[in-house]
Amino acid sequence: MPKFSVRGIWQRWRESYLSDETEAEDAITVFTGVPTLYTRLLQGYEAMDSDSQAASASAARQSRLMMCGSSDLPLPIMQQWETITGHRLLERYGMTEICQLSEAAVSVKEAPLANHFQVFRPRSFADDGSSDAEVGELCIKSPSQFNGYWKLPEVTKESFIDDGFFKTGDCARMDEDGYYVILGSSSYCRVLRVGLVVRAILVPAAEMKRKWDEESKPALTFEELSVWAKVKLAPYKIPTRLLLWESLPRNSMGKGI
Repeated sequence: MPKFSVRGIWQRWRESYLSDETEAEDAITVFTGVPTLYTRLLQGYEAMDSDSQAASASAARQSRLMMCGSSDLPLPIMQQWETITGHRLLERYGMTEICQLSEAAVSVKEAPLANHFQVFRPRSFADDGSSDAEVGELCIKSPSQFNGYWKLPEVTKESFIDDGFFKTGDCARMDEDGYYVILGSSSYCRVLRVGLVVRAILVPAAEMKRKWDEESKPALTFEELSVWAKVKLAPYKIPTRLLLWESLPRNSMGKGI
């Protein structure tokens, strides 16, 4: 396809598998994407009529493998996708330096290809990284990893620890079941120890602020925000905190942050 298209991808699936018995010669058998792509596909699915939904879900179920990577896959998206297509997404973590299948270095235990990889647990939003388990930088050693950066001996030296383990630059911890819980870039380890949540900051317009002051009640309640957000935003974007401020901080250029 020349570019990403929600409608085009669902149509390709339907053209690939016209029924349980009929498979096109150029049928899609393996599909991989990033979390945002799957979110867009789910939104497109929800906008279909019931007949199109049934045909699309049936066709997608017949693919052999579906994968997701590049960033953290929200658990609600993973669950909704599995409900519709029957596929538990093979969520893989990796990078160019680890030259395994689809750049995967570790993968989800429950996925079909789990035996080929070390395993990590899909991170739910209830997991705020506040466990007592030690958080450290994730280091990986693999027969397929690279030997070093081209003509950058010092950078290469700094990128490895003892016994040839490559420093990924991401922090992680191991839970009580032996799963790796990947928390994000190691530069944010200190923040991730106390967890990250989605917050909404509201700065009322002048008229709203005047009414707020006169009636002695907030310009917007968290319940009102939640109702609006559930209609406008993907589930993983819905704020769990509401902050009402008089103004936003400004940076050194005088612009709002």
